[in-house]
Amino acid sequence: MGLINIVADENILLLDEFFGDLGKVTKVNGRTISAEQVAQADALVLRSTAKITPAILSNSKVQFVGTCTIGTDHLAKDYMDVNSIVWRNAPGCNAAGVGDYVIACLNHAWQTLAIDPREVTIGIVGSGNVGGRLAQRLRSAGFNLLICDSPQASAGQKGLVELDELLAQSQIVCLHTPLTTQGRHATENLINAKRVTGLAKGTVLISAGRGEVVDQQAVLERQQQHNDLHLYMDVWHQEPNIDTQLFGYSHCVTPHIAGHSLEGKMRGTHMIYQALCQHFGLQESTTLEHLMPEPTLAKLAISSSATAKETMQQACNGVYPLMEDDARMRCMQNSNDFDLLRKTYPVRREFSSLQLLGIADAEISNMMAGLGFGLAVDANITKTRGPVNDL
Repeated sequence: MGLINIVADENILLLDEFFGDLGKVTKVNGRTISAEQVAQADALVLRSTAKITPAILSNSKVQFVGTCTIGTDHLAKDYMDVNSIVWRNAPGCNAAGVGDYVIACLNHAWQTLAIDPREVTIGIVGSGNVGGRLAQRLRSAGFNLLICDSPQASAGQKGLVELDELLAQSQIVCLHTPLTTQGRHATENLINAKRVTGLAKGTVLISAGRGEVVDQQAVLERQQQHNDLHLYMDVWHQEPNIDTQLFGYSHCVTPHIAGHSLEGKMRGTHMIYQALCQHFGLQESTTLEHLMPEPTLAKLAISSSATAKETMQQACNGVYPLMEDDARMRCMQNSNDFDLLRKTYPVRREFSSLQLLGIADAEISNMMAGLGFGLAVDANITKTRGPVNDL
């Protein structure tokens, strides 16, 4: 096949490097993509900000729609299936980045609220690519978990709990379900007003899936009355036209960037590049390995006397200083700023890019390895501290 016409979101990382040789690439604002812009396109390469409706596709030549993200709720999948338009997403591409975001929130809660993640129950709602991989990391780190995933439970998966049980028993709740609006397992308004009211005082709520999963107005009303929940909010109702009233009642607010690690963005672009090449019978000429840069901070020495809390603080902030994102978000003036924050988001590497040296305590080493950091092993280092719970 000859060169193809590709319409792509202008904010996709490495767009030219991956797709430039495949055909003509027309860059558009994904948030405002229109039927006129895609009429002559053979393929669309997008992100979750682009809402692809039947009206956009109905008079087009589009054969392939790829979204460089995990989520697909912005795509008219049923319409595309009926009309033989192939669609692909990038499952798992940013799962590690979202996991890093959650772990950074756990670190912040430990440092500022004295909530030790080793000593509480952490509930994960949604055990797919993101929640499932996060659960693996937290279990490997030695943390106590409850997992809720209604579709998996209905399919016979063992070891899961009902949502209300999880909310009642978890001091930290992490939300990682996709957004679905229909069916018995619909997630829209899953954390409804009744469930918001029932959360125990002091619950840490980390919302890094989809904003509409939570009744945000109910959360705001509870915080206005009691201000007794610890909120870490990355996703919002009606993005980018979000209600900023929750800012003043939250420990951390960010502009839907939990998965915006460099590695995650690059994986997403690469996965859609591969899928597009396969669909059109094109030869792949670019590899991810050749484009991945070395991290600015590759190694970090940890004092042999550092506690688990100190070690987690140094490692997390060394790679991802979470509260810098919060500070930028709090300067937001309007909806244009929300997208601008995403478009100009600074380079952020994943925890796996950092190798920790000098940790003398075996249980701290195990915790940090479980959380996803690399470790330099020294055969001469022996355990010098007691059990983690004694720290």
